[in-house]
Amino acid sequence: MKKTLLCLGSVFLVSGIAKAQKNVIKVNDSVKQGRLDEVIITVTRTPEIIKKTASTVHIVNRKEIEEQAAISPDLSNILAYQVPGLAFGNNLVGNRGQTLRGRNVLIMIDGIPQSSPLRNNDREIRSIDPSVLERIEVVKGATSIYGNGAEGGIINYITQKDNSKKSISGKTVLGFTGHELFNNKMFKSEGGAGYRISQSFYGKLGKFDYLVNGTFTENGVKIDGEGLVQNPRYGLGETKVNNAFAKLGYSFNDKSRIELMYNYYSSLQDSKYILDKGKYGERPSTGKIGESLGVKEGTKYNHNAYLKYSNTSIFRNTSFNASVYFQDFYTIYDYREAPRWKTGGQSAILEKKYGVRTDFNTEFRKEGILKASLTYGIDLLNEHTTQPLVDGRVWVPELNMMAFAPFIQSKLYLTEDLTVKMGSRWDLMNIKVPDYTTLPSGKDSAFNVQGGSLKYKNFSYNAGLSYTAFSYFQPFTSYSRGFNIYDLGRVLRDAKSNVLNEINTEPVVVDSYEIGFNSKIGKVIDFSASYFYNYSKLGADLVSVNGFWTPLRAPQYISGVDLVMNVYPARGLNIGVNYTYQEGKVDVNNDNTYQKYLSGLRIAPPRLNSYVKWMSDDKKLNLGLYHMYSFKRDRFSPDKSGKYEEGEGPVESFNLFNFQGSYKFNQFIMLGLGVENLFNKTYFTPTSMYTARDAEYVRGNGRYYTLTLSFKY
Repeated sequence: MKKTLLCLGSVFLVSGIAKAQKNVIKVNDSVKQGRLDEVIITVTRTPEIIKKTASTVHIVNRKEIEEQAAISPDLSNILAYQVPGLAFGNNLVGNRGQTLRGRNVLIMIDGIPQSSPLRNNDREIRSIDPSVLERIEVVKGATSIYGNGAEGGIINYITQKDNSKKSISGKTVLGFTGHELFNNKMFKSEGGAGYRISQSFYGKLGKFDYLVNGTFTENGVKIDGEGLVQNPRYGLGETKVNNAFAKLGYSFNDKSRIELMYNYYSSLQDSKYILDKGKYGERPSTGKIGESLGVKEGTKYNHNAYLKYSNTSIFRNTSFNASVYFQDFYTIYDYREAPRWKTGGQSAILEKKYGVRTDFNTEFRKEGILKASLTYGIDLLNEHTTQPLVDGRVWVPELNMMAFAPFIQSKLYLTEDLTVKMGSRWDLMNIKVPDYTTLPSGKDSAFNVQGGSLKYKNFSYNAGLSYTAFSYFQPFTSYSRGFNIYDLGRVLRDAKSNVLNEINTEPVVVDSYEIGFNSKIGKVIDFSASYFYNYSKLGADLVSVNGFWTPLRAPQYISGVDLVMNVYPARGLNIGVNYTYQEGKVDVNNDNTYQKYLSGLRIAPPRLNSYVKWMSDDKKLNLGLYHMYSFKRDRFSPDKSGKYEEGEGPVESFNLFNFQGSYKFNQFIMLGLGVENLFNKTYFTPTSMYTARDAEYVRGNGRYYTLTLSFKY
């Protein structure tokens, strides 16, 4: 609480100084209405100007998504290049270790949660194809707006809808990817060739509008900078990705609308290669010709759908949004030989969610001037999750959760420029656990666990302050409490007790503090900086026990900074750079010493991203060069034999460059070229380095070219 008062006091002090200077400093209106002011976000449940959110928010717009997808359609990498504070992608189908500010992040599609508190599937980031996204909204830090699972922040994928006035329009995108350009190897599997087809139709018929899209991607063999085939285990090589999307809307009038959305996503690997295990620190794990055991691994399906009703004036000065949503998810992991589960096997995760979300927003005005607003509502969620083995054995029993959460968020406009935000949320959860028997590995014994009900009650709250009088310095500060029933299934499957209430299933409660500012200097420079600190009495760091990742329940803290600058030195030219640093420690002995650093699974090494983009005056030619520098992180010592604990391996630095360019022949036809790893750098991903496992010591992609031809009509 002292940190909260200190942050709030700092902003009030800065605000007072700025107010005193207001009589002698005149801000040009054209500057005050510049780039940052006009960005509106919706992830805060009601539309809000980004500078008044009192937190660090990052928006990846449609143009940026298309530019990055032209290099690689991997959403994990797109976000890593675009969002400061998010860990580097691991070049695998899963996103384990890709934390936001060292904490787990809640992934949503149009507000539908993809993350699960019952059993983390590590597949949330790659849950939809970027071809159907309008933008991506990222709110950093714990939040009580959405409750469970958002202790690190929120990433919300906002899907497209038709904005045209024509009855029917369309867009076709054809893409070809290869390790070699203009070479016959490009169209052969041993050269890493792949292709991508995306077809959209959209239009408006009276009060009815629609958008449908189908996208199919087939990846070829993935090759590193030396031309070696990458380890196919959990890899992205030889995967087939399908995405089908539809959004239908009907506007009753200019105030009320109903909308139906459905998205289907699948990503399955069918590889002729199997693991050729390397040696950690010496040689990479690669692929060799062989026959895989088990069934095809990957996300077999992920269905998302919602029915939403919105009314901007349901009663006096009040807008209303209500949605009913559904998710059905099924993913299959790789086959593991004995002694895993004694006889080997292959696990899968199945999830089903049914939810209702309601939002009211009431505005309070005096003489036509907005003085305050109140957002309030109720969230309901029913989730069923289980983790069986493909052969029918049960590793995690089917967990049935009912969750109920009323919430209220308020904004008080003390002046035109000084905004105070406060809110709270009350989460009530009941999880039914059936009787089950654990599946032991190695020398472990099985436990017959008596089931029952787990009940959780959590009161989350937040407070924030922002001051926006001057474009050159717009400070903000915030405090928020978030929580997460951290991966309950992982805890239950490793039970060492026969009684449910003797297993430590206490949730992670995170207190998050932030102070920062946004700045616009003339029409040339945008700059933002923030410092964050978060603490939890019970952490959720993973440690490896007998080859399984298990939670370490101990106090931990994380702190760091985000710096972002964009420069517009000339017409059509945009230069940007951002830097992220974070560090964290855990109190393993519970004696308030915090002597041990958090592992690489939670803390990413510092990273510097930069780019240069240019557009011709006629807007036909676009060029972009993107750079990422991942710094070194070496916090742990090996044992006497030179072996590192899993998750604690040293991470070496590396440089990567990507290129993207496009040319519009006319308003209908565009040709694009994307180059991933422009200089064919041979490097190991941070995940492969800190994991410190022989089988997962894998290099990143070598140079890949993607040619894209798109047609609009």
